[in-house]
Amino acid sequence: MHTRQFGSVIKLSLIASAALVTSACGNSRAVRGYVFDKELADAIQPGVDNRLSVESTLGTPTMMGSFDQSTWYYVSTTVRVRPVFWPDAKDHRVLVVAFNDRGVVSAVNNLGLEDMREVSSVSDKTPTRGRKSNFFEQIFGSIGRFGGAGPGQQGGQGGGTPRGPNG
Repeated sequence: MHTRQFGSVIKLSLIASAALVTSACGNSRAVRGYVFDKELADAIQPGVDNRLSVESTLGTPTMMGSFDQSTWYYVSTTVRVRPVFWPDAKDHRVLVVAFNDRGVVSAVNNLGLEDMREVSSVSDKTPTRGRKSNFFEQIFGSIGRFGGAGPGQQGGQGGGTPRGPNG
C-alpha cells in the first residue's frame, strides 16, 4: 500500500508540474523596444519642449527618420510569446515626435495597434550574373580549388602573376 501512495504522489506532482509549465509558456508576455509610459508621453508639449527635454524625459528614440533626422520614433510592442508559434502582438505603440528647424517640438502623434498596417514583401528574385549552381554544385564545387601555391608562385590555380584589366 505504501508504494501505491508513492506512485500516486509522483503522478500528481508530474501532472501539476506539466500544468504549471504549460500555463506559464502560454501566457508569457514580453515588451519589445521602448517601454511606453502614457504620463511621460503626455508630458511632451509642442512649442514648449525641445530635443534635449524630450531626450531627458523619454530617453533616446528607438529610431529617427530615414531621410530627415527631425522626426523621432519611440516604438513599443507587447507580444504574447508561445512555444512553436510566432509572437502575437497584443499592444503596439509608436510615439512620433517631430521637431522644427530650431529643434522645438512641432507635433506629437501617438499611434496604436489599430494604426498598424500589414506590409507584404515581394517574392521576386533578384537576377544575378554568373552561372547557376544546383545544391550539390554549391556544396562540392569548391573541392580542389584551394591549397595551390601562394601568391606570386608558379603552380596551382591561385598562383602565377597577377593579370591586369586587359589580360
